[in-house]
Amino acid sequence: MASDVFQIAADLHVHSTASDGELAPEQVVEAAAQAGLKTVALTDHDTLAGVAAAQARGKELGIEVVPGCELTAYEGRIELHILAYFVDPGLQAPLAKLLARVRERRRERAFEMGAKLRALGMPIDDADILAAAGDAESVGQPHVAKAMVARGHVSSVRAGIIKYLRAGAPAHVAKLQLSPEDVFEAVRASGGVTVLAHPGVGGHDELIAPLFRRGLDGVEAHHQSHSAVNRRFYQRLAERYEKAVGGGSDFHGSGVKPGVMVGSSGVSGGMLKDLRARAAERASRCAPASV
Repeated sequence: MASDVFQIAADLHVHSTASDGELAPEQVVEAAAQAGLKTVALTDHDTLAGVAAAQARGKELGIEVVPGCELTAYEGRIELHILAYFVDPGLQAPLAKLLARVRERRRERAFEMGAKLRALGMPIDDADILAAAGDAESVGQPHVAKAMVARGHVSSVRAGIIKYLRAGAPAHVAKLQLSPEDVFEAVRASGGVTVLAHPGVGGHDELIAPLFRRGLDGVEAHHQSHSAVNRRFYQRLAERYEKAVGGGSDFHGSGVKPGVMVGSSGVSGGMLKDLRARAAERASRCAPASV
């Protein structure tokens, strides 16, 4: 992991127990405060459920909590992770409606993984998966792996995912196949902006410029897994196309991503200001006309 060469003003990529993180939303905000941050974005997978609790705790601690989430889209067979920021979290907003559909499929998918594991001789029932998910509104692969650990089938969540659940593994089940446009349109209509998450992990840089032209608002140059070379490359690419620069730790907790802490990567004050301005301009276009 390379360190950012600027002072980090905000960590714009953190997960909580609302999806597959280990800390409650309020605890994530407390971790941001301990890291000396004034702004953090809660970006749970396919849900905004933790935002209200995080924002309430943020008000107590003087921390701004940007409402966000992380969605999965597909370009052909290539999986893309897209972060949404500054969105309207209301239940009637277009993004919230899309997320409800995605979460329903996530739950079905988790149970289908359990069925495949049973066929492989590893007893896992739906109740095991739900118990592993706890209060999470967005059930996913890590919860299935956690249930496997509880049953003694694997030694760790990571081992369960790698050996049995990820793409190409024997108990893998595909996600709902959203297109990038599905995500862009829902986020745009909810007053938010989109940033391609950790592009250096996926290895498909050839897609970034076309995605910019199709509606992507920015790229997460400063992800904790990116090298210094990666960070410079993606930041310059964003600047070339006059797009936003994002960044964050992708914090989940020590059990999921050991060594990754809230605030270990993020954006500068200028990058945050640019994202905020883009979102404000977008939201002004989404606001209902006055009578």
